[in-house]
Amino acid sequence: MIKLKSYKPHDGQYAFHYAVQNLYRYVAMVCGIRGGKTYSGAREAGAQAWNSRENGVYGIIAPTYQMLKRTTWREFKIAVRPLIKSENTSDKIITFKNGREVHGFSADKPDRIRNATLCGFWLDEGRECKAGIWDVLLGRVLSTGGKGILTTSPNSFDWIHDVFVEQRDKDYGLLQFSTYENKHIPPAAIDDLARKYDDKFMQQELLGRFVVFQGQVYYAFNRKDNAGDLAFKLAKYDPSKPLGLCCDFNVNPLCWAITQIGENLQTGLTEAYVVDEISLTNSNTIEACEEFKRRYPNHYTGLDLYGDATGAARHSSSNVTNWKIVKSELAKYRITPHIPTRNPAQRDRVNAVNGLICNSRGERRVLVNPKCKKLIRDFEQVSYKEGTTAIDGGKDLDLTHMSDAFGYMVEKEFGLNKAKYEGLKI
Repeated sequence: MIKLKSYKPHDGQYAFHYAVQNLYRYVAMVCGIRGGKTYSGAREAGAQAWNSRENGVYGIIAPTYQMLKRTTWREFKIAVRPLIKSENTSDKIITFKNGREVHGFSADKPDRIRNATLCGFWLDEGRECKAGIWDVLLGRVLSTGGKGILTTSPNSFDWIHDVFVEQRDKDYGLLQFSTYENKHIPPAAIDDLARKYDDKFMQQELLGRFVVFQGQVYYAFNRKDNAGDLAFKLAKYDPSKPLGLCCDFNVNPLCWAITQIGENLQTGLTEAYVVDEISLTNSNTIEACEEFKRRYPNHYTGLDLYGDATGAARHSSSNVTNWKIVKSELAKYRITPHIPTRNPAQRDRVNAVNGLICNSRGERRVLVNPKCKKLIRDFEQVSYKEGTTAIDGGKDLDLTHMSDAFGYMVEKEFGLNKAKYEGLKI
């Protein structure tokens, strides 16, 4: 028998290993990001695979092949390196010195898993997998009696909550803990990250809790605090600062948010001011540029461009791209482009905006001039599709475009990806 003795687990990890080895057949570790879940999962999976029965192979499953290759399989190899006899790298097969085999699978190819008989399995980052993958894996250990472990951070009330909380039976165990359990990350660094998150997202990502993300998308917004008297005072055009032009190239309406960056003298935090917006019905990019020039004919301190990567697609009535039109029409404003090659994930963009509107410490860093009625309306009325975390873009065709435009700038300048602590784990 091989035992876990190559590392010193923190309390949350220790509880996970104990639950797998002594209490339950199926165990989920649901914890905050960088809590050490993949590290622990790899070592527990190694012990389970080495000590398994000879009938069947042990399965390592990640949401996609790329995630399997870059993270899950790589961490597993590090954990079991002294036990490896041989490896088929291309097929993701490891043979241990005692003859046991471990096979790697991607959850987005479930039919390949159905052909395997498993003596046990480890599913990493289950939140990124479709619900059906769990039923597929249960079928693979039906005849062997093997155990299954799942390591993930939470993602609202998804299938993992259904299986391990709502429908949980005596064979299922759930371990939850926060990022603060990982003593290899300074608490001050975690606090700094919490400051970038809104309260709900902080509870999910750092405290490892199941949180409801339904109804209003920009739930952190408050008209009085984000678009009231203080915003009217501070979110005004300052000719001494660059303007940010945030573009969504929808035809009807075409929506551009105009922003500037400032600093809160009391907190020292950078703030985003929405000083103006351009919304045109049945219009085009050239007309929007003309409107911008009409409003800001004498702006000489620079223009930062943010927006939709699909603006590089060919315009419906021209062989020139939308962004080329903007750069040509507004060249005199000393343009600095910040245009992505591909759009950020919608979830990342929304979380970044909510975190800036009001973070987990109650600090509000978005001030919207009350005249920007389209953006305020978006913040108050854009909602999720019922029962999902996808934005409902068909409820009102006037909605979503201005907040999308603003979100491109926020994700670029204040995006949560900038705050990730890579390599900090147990």
